[in-house]
Amino acid sequence: MTADQQSLLPIRLISSQPISAQAVSSSERADLRLERVKEFLNASNLASNTQKSYRLELERFIAWSDKAWIDVTPRDIANFKKYLKDECRTRQGNLLSPAAINQAITALKSFFKWFQLAGYLDPTAVLPTAAVKFEKLGEPLPRHLSLEQMEIIYQAVTGDEDINLRDRALLAVLTHGLRAEDVSTLNVGNYDGIRLRFSRKKDKSDAIVPLRQVAREQLEAYLERRRSQQEVLSDSSPLFLSYDLRNPGQRLGYQGIYYFTKVRLGTATGITDITPHRFRHTYATELVELGIDSLLARSLTGHKSEKVFERYIKGKRLKVAEDAFLRAIGEKPSLET
Repeated sequence: MTADQQSLLPIRLISSQPISAQAVSSSERADLRLERVKEFLNASNLASNTQKSYRLELERFIAWSDKAWIDVTPRDIANFKKYLKDECRTRQGNLLSPAAINQAITALKSFFKWFQLAGYLDPTAVLPTAAVKFEKLGEPLPRHLSLEQMEIIYQAVTGDEDINLRDRALLAVLTHGLRAEDVSTLNVGNYDGIRLRFSRKKDKSDAIVPLRQVAREQLEAYLERRRSQQEVLSDSSPLFLSYDLRNPGQRLGYQGIYYFTKVRLGTATGITDITPHRFRHTYATELVELGIDSLLARSLTGHKSEKVFERYIKGKRLKVAEDAFLRAIGEKPSLET
């Protein structure tokens, strides 16, 4: 076997003894650990945002520990979790939330599972992440938008300029529960006049999302405006265009969609923290309110886990309970959720 061939094999197949942290310098060890992270992400089928999140969490662990991956122990993982809880801070100087801590643990669990399957760790060994527990999460706060808020939002998107027609069509699609990253990749060919057909970026699953008549009308009006301006629309043409002065006529990206919801809609309506994901929560809540079976509802939203989907509904239940209490004491329910 040549030296080049050996360099492609997992460490444990090159040597009869595992390479310990003491066998290489700290800089070499860091480089090797980052290389394993790159291998893990390249081998994964994770969405781009998830990959970015996992990379940041694994790099945080590398900065905290000077051990090689193969030498990490359950005690190291436990101490790292304690570090996350007691010492780590957000950019605003706050302690990490339980959800943020769980995100770091999830990244480590996923990495070490791959690390073993890739042959870097004895297949019979107990993973160092096996014993670490996730933080308990409190009951989810309602994230859906109320009917009153949605009415305010719809009324705020007015005007007959190109960007106004785009915004109404974009809002129509977002209110069908699509993730922003999926909306940003939609092409004209993904719309067949009735429904959207696309591949979800999160898990590469096929999605079929039927659109309401009013949503179809908004989308058709926007596409017709573009055709009237001599734009030749093909199946590969972006469904939504940017009207930013820096890149007019280009595909509307992920950041542009967030700008539309948080800044344009937020400013126009006065409703705080409007995000594409809140429309996703609102859509999921609406499906359940319509009496659609949970399994069918999840096929429309793309949720694989009933547990995750249930968290959406619990938020709705909390809001209903709050409204019932306020009405019982003679007060008007708040529009804020």
